[in-house]
Amino acid sequence: MTENICSCIVHTRPGEGANVARRIIALPGVEVHAGADQDKLVVTIEDNAGAPAADTLGAMNQLPGVVNSVLIYHYGGDDLDDELGNTALGQTPAAA
Repeated sequence: MTENICSCIVHTRPGEGANVARRIIALPGVEVHAGADQDKLVVTIEDNAGAPAADTLGAMNQLPGVVNSVLIYHYGGDDLDDELGNTALGQTPAAA
């Protein structure tokens, strides 16, 4: 199964961090980890049934009080264990 995980920094209008954080956590697959008191939120987004991470990121940018978001990290692919499993055992991954 392909899965996308993103982390980003969400900049909010001054004084709106806590309000924006409440709006963001209502979106599917989203967690706010820090920053509501500084108007700079640390957020992770994961694919969710019917809501790919990219769509959720787009919806998040449209929320009232959001100035912008900066993508910090993105992982997209099959389970990491499947990708690294053979090389972790000292074997060469099979050709696709």
